[in-house]
Amino acid sequence: MVGFSVKRPKVVSILCIIGWIMVVFSFLNAFSPAVKKLGQFYPAIYSLVMCLQFIAFVGIWYMKRWGLELFILSFFGKAVLLLFMNDFSYGDLTFLLSAIFIIILVFFYKKMDMNL
Repeated sequence: MVGFSVKRPKVVSILCIIGWIMVVFSFLNAFSPAVKKLGQFYPAIYSLVMCLQFIAFVGIWYMKRWGLELFILSFFGKAVLLLFMNDFSYGDLTFLLSAIFIIILVFFYKKMDMNL
């Protein structure tokens, strides 16, 4: 089916907008002095993970399965990165919101398009 598109639910639109705002603020955090103290490569890797989350939200916005899959991978990648840098916290607002986003978006996974 060429030109087939899935109508995006309002919940997904709201989550994407909130997600983009979270990514922008998290990306700015990568350049803070506290992050630079953690290690030489930490800001670069953290920025890469934030870019992957931004790209994932673009995929989710267009109702693509790869967007949700990339978001889940970047979520766990960020968790592992924060764990290795001894900066992991379950009470972190972005961590909790991302986990809630994943739970909500999994319900829309079957409606998402498999193609690029």
